[in-house]
This record gives sequence, C-alpha cells and structure tokens, in this order.
Amino acid sequence: MSNGLEAIFNPKSVAVIGATEIEGKVGQSLMKNLKSFMEKGGNVYPINKKYDEVYGLKCYGSVLDVPGDIDLVLVSIPAKFVPGTMEECGKKGVKGSIIITAGFSEVGDHSLEEKTIEILKKYDIRTIGPNCLGVINMHDELNASFSKDFDQKGNIAFISQSGAIMTALMDISIPLNLGYSKIVSMGNKIDVQEDEILDYLADDEHTDVVVLYVEGLKNEKFIDSARALSHKKPVIVLKSGKSDAGAKAASSHTGSLAGNAQMYEAAFKKGMVFDVETFEEMVDLLKIFSTQPVMKGNNVGIITNAGGFGVLATDMVSKYGLKMAEFEEKTITELKKYLPDTSGVSNPLDLIGDADTDRYKHAFEELAKDSNVDGIVVILTPQGMTDDIGAAKELVKFQDALRAKGEAIPIVAAWVGGGSVAEGAEYLKEHEIPTFMCPELAVKALSATYQQYLNQNVVDDGEYLKKVQEEIYAIKAEKGDELRELLANPNENNAKEFLKINGVPTPGRYVATSVEEAVKYASTMDKVVMKVVSAQILHKSDAGCVLIAPTDIEGAYNTIIENGTQYLAQKGETGVIDGVLIEEFVEGKEIIIGGKKDEVFGPVIMTGLGGIFVEVMKDVTFGVHPITKNYAEDMLKQLRTYKILEGVRGEPKRDIEFIKELIVRVGVIMEAYDEIQEIDINPVFVKEDGKKGVIGDALIMTK
Repeated sequence: MSNGLEAIFNPKSVAVIGATEIEGKVGQSLMKNLKSFMEKGGNVYPINKKYDEVYGLKCYGSVLDVPGDIDLVLVSIPAKFVPGTMEECGKKGVKGSIIITAGFSEVGDHSLEEKTIEILKKYDIRTIGPNCLGVINMHDELNASFSKDFDQKGNIAFISQSGAIMTALMDISIPLNLGYSKIVSMGNKIDVQEDEILDYLADDEHTDVVVLYVEGLKNEKFIDSARALSHKKPVIVLKSGKSDAGAKAASSHTGSLAGNAQMYEAAFKKGMVFDVETFEEMVDLLKIFSTQPVMKGNNVGIITNAGGFGVLATDMVSKYGLKMAEFEEKTITELKKYLPDTSGVSNPLDLIGDADTDRYKHAFEELAKDSNVDGIVVILTPQGMTDDIGAAKELVKFQDALRAKGEAIPIVAAWVGGGSVAEGAEYLKEHEIPTFMCPELAVKALSATYQQYLNQNVVDDGEYLKKVQEEIYAIKAEKGDELRELLANPNENNAKEFLKINGVPTPGRYVATSVEEAVKYASTMDKVVMKVVSAQILHKSDAGCVLIAPTDIEGAYNTIIENGTQYLAQKGETGVIDGVLIEEFVEGKEIIIGGKKDEVFGPVIMTGLGGIFVEVMKDVTFGVHPITKNYAEDMLKQLRTYKILEGVRGEPKRDIEFIKELIVRVGVIMEAYDEIQEIDINPVFVKEDGKKGVIGDALIMTK
C-alpha cells in the first residue's frame, strides 16, 4: 500500500528549496547528502533566488521555473515563507514534500501551521514534517535529510518523533552492526501519520522489523495498522511522556484509573507491538529481530560454562513465559560422548569451567538436532581453558549451516565479562548473532521472538462483536427517543434502565418518592438496598446515601433524603433528588467494568476485580474498542487476580463468559452513543459459572 508515499520514499527527482553551499546551513547538508542519489541517476534541482548555481547544478528561483517534473521537495527556508512556497509546489504538480523548517505549532504558531495544512490538502501534497530531520531510504541511496553521512544498510525501518533520538540510534548502530532500510523523522506530523508509514512498510521487501519512537499519536488508526503489520513483522515502540503529571481529578473510578499511560498501553497491546520502557530495551530487541528468526515454540536450551549463570538464565526463562526444554534421550546419549563425567547432561547444559571450543561445538550440534529445542542461549565466561573467539567462530559456523539447510532457530549469546571476552563478542556481532552482557537480557530478548510468533498466528474472531453491534444499533433505531431521555438525566435508575434496554442485566428496582412508596416497594422483596437517586450525587456512599438491608424502611428513606440534601448543600451544588431507589439485594463476586472516550483512541474499556483489588492494588486492565470476545479474554488474563475468577481455595469458578460478553457490550454501547463520555459499572456481581450475573451500580457521564 503506497498511500501516496512513493514520491517521498522513491522519488525520481528532488528539489531542494533553500539550497546553498554555505557550510553549517541545512540547505548545504541536504545538497551534500543527495550526492549518492544523483550518482544513481536521480535528478536534483537546487531552488534559491540568490544563486545561479549550487554545487555545479543550475539553481532556480522557484519550482515553477524547473523544466522537468518534481516528485519531492525538501523545504529549508524561514517558516513565514513556507505557505507561499507550498502554493507554488502545488501549482507545479509536486507529489511529496519534506518540510525541514521549524517555527510552527512547536513554538506556538498554530495559524501558520494551519495555513500550510490547507495548501497541502488543496493540492494533495503528501508531507513529512515540519520541524523534522528528514527521510532516508537506504536501499535507494536517498538521503533526504540533514543528518551526518550514514551508510548502514539493513532491514530495520525507524520512525521517530525526535531527531535527537533518531541520530543517537543511528550513531550507536555502527558499533552494534545494526542496519536500516528506511529512516523517517516525523516532526509535527501535519499530514503523514505513523499508521500510513506502517501500511507502506508492510510490503517493503527491505524491511523486516519496524521501530518507532513516539511522543503522541493523533488518531486511532495506528492500532489497526500496527496489528496488521505485526502479523508479518515485529513492531517495537518506545513511548515517552507516559506519566500523568498533574492528573485532573476524575469523577468515576474509570476516569481516575484511565490515564495517558494506560490508554497507550492498551492501544499498544491491541496493536500487538512491543511496548518497551527504555532505549536500551529497544536496542536489544533490534539486535535480535534484525538477525534472528522467530521462535516457533517456547522451549529453550541453555549452554553454559558457568553453572551460576546457567541458573540465572533458567530463572529468566519462566519469568518471560518460556520453558526449559527436556532433551531427547538420543541428545543425552550423544552429549555424554563429548562431556566429562562431572558435567551434568541436563538443561541448562553445564559444560563446566574447563570447556574448550570442541565441547561448545558438539553442544551446538546436538541441541540443534533435538526437536524439543526451539531456541538456544549460549553463555560463555572467561575461563583458563575457554577460547572465547574460538567458541564464537564455531557458533557462527553452526548458525550459517542451519540457515543453509533452512533449519534456522533463534540463537542468542551472552559473552559475560570484559576484555577477556571482547574479541569473541565483537565477532558474534559482526556475524549477526545478538550478544548481551548478561544471560538475563539474552533470555528476555529471545522470549520476544516467541511472542512475535504468537502475534503472527493470532486469529481475530469478531462474530459475537458483530452480533452485539447489530443488536445495539437496532435498539437505538427503535427506542432512540426513550434512550435519549434517560441520558438527559443520567441518575442511577435512569442509567440502569438505559443499560437494561441495551441488554445489560439489572436487579429488580423501583424509585420511591415518598415513605409510603418506599415501604410498599420494599415489601415485595426479601432484602433490599436503598440508595439516593440524583445525577448530581455521583459517589452515594460518601454522601451517606446507601443503606444495605435496612430493617426500618421508613427511617432509611428519611435518612437518605436528609443526607443527600445536606451533601448537595455542603458541595454548593444545585442538584435534584429524584427519590430513593429500592432495589433487590444481590450477591456475587464483585468486578468493575467501565468505559471512557479517549480523545485519540475512542472508547477504552476497563475491567478488574472490585473492592480492595481496584481501590488499593489498582489491578485493572484496559482494552481499546472494538473488542472481540477473544480480546476480552486476553484483557481478563492480564489481571493478577484472574485466578480468583477461575476459582481458588474452595471458591467456585465465576461466569467468565458473562464478563467477556459484558465487556464487548459496554464497548459497543459507547461506540453507538456519541454523547456518552464515561460509563462506570461498579460493582458487577458475577455468579457461578453458567449463571451469568447482574450489575449493582451504574454511572453514566454525558457531554
């Protein structure tokens, strides 16, 4: 899918607006960096009214003066001249632009940026920037940036909102032997967004792994694009600005728990991207994904000459969702031929301290033959008998032989030490075996290849989601007026009635507007809960307006009305008390389900166990709508307390299917009603498996 981006990544002709030969000027760096592009046959047109010639090329006063077609323009002129220049580019028929120039919204000049956007839309000029470093297409010899000369070709595509992080990664790539296919500095993103570049890279033959540095996204399309790409290639994201400095007070549990970090975490999980926490972790994943195949099972074989490091690696195997492979009998038999009696032939395979190159070689060969081994971790520490460079060369030969036979499995190495093992570690890096300073990092990186294998084989089942969407929209079409009226005054009773009409199970209830009605309604139920009905009293317990199983119904009614009136007066709010809810008392395992409209991602649904688990432990998980039942199940399994729902210590298993269906339904309800900003259903009482459940309290917040 090109999305009109061919002109940016694969132009035949480039104009540099602001071209110059003056050292230190961006226009000069752009011209110098296009030398290889010209040598390959690309046309470059310098644009600058001050000059007749730049670096031996005829210089034009305007793009309109250029006799040939222009696919791409690089713009490096004062910001105030950009709109007029882009108008000329539009008239010329330019298809793509990279606006290097700064001085737009990042310095507060939003009007200048909006004016530029209008012109780009008018002429359909696909644009990267402004305020960016530029774009590099390594395999087409296009360096349309003002970065330093860079020639690390490879299979990594890097998309960055920070020019500094982009240049830092480029610089560190040389000693790490990392190579790139495409490099994109996004800048202010007035036109082209990350999702469009991900779509473009999906079929790029030179790209095997994609990495992004993100400060913020402008729309929810990123999720679907990332998820589609993750079925083919790993996508790594380093997101900054996750903390919610000065978080605003929220009116619902969902609002208070759903901050910026949680929204992006949910989006990235749905997009199946590797959401890394640090620059170091990002680099570690690049090392393995750019060189190794995915691990098609989760069974790891560990080879070491140091028992302690073997144990540390083993601990990490279970931590990161992998398993220690059980060696086949024939593997054990063969290994015994080459190992001393003091070496335990088990996993981790300890070659012991006097391991020589030959011992490592045989260990490599035998583990590769073992069908129970899906990936290998090789650990080497400096020992008197161990030749670090010899072992490294044998490991490279072993890897090359497997690749030649089409039997490659992922291999990671931990050459642990300093100068004594430096030569071997460097040799491994040069020959595409990712090498780490400790086995813990090696195992963590290896586990990512197994996760990528799972990502590539995820099957999305949207059948139930589609069924609920059809149902909710049919209800809205039939009962729209009634539903809008309920939302106009979303007190608890109206919120529950709204949800009930939309298929959410609610307990039996009445609204009493007098003591007599309260007594009458309560007499029809075995045990009741009484609560104030007021859209202005959101936290009824705090106001003293919730009474559970009262024996004196008349007294309870009067207390609730009195407390509610005092609460509104103390808060200085003008509110209405619509009555007292007389509701059937229900029990079950308490969970919370909520929804919030995020300005970037749309409806985001939260769930977790209720009570102390949500209030104190904050054990909740988020999902971005649309949510399928499979996705809802994944959300639940992310909870630390999920096993409680499955039944522990004599407690029965709860109706998990009911919870999944309710999560899906709440997401669809938020999708269908634009006026709903938040939904908070807390608690939901979940019955035993197969017996569904019922909601206990409901809060709906509208625009």
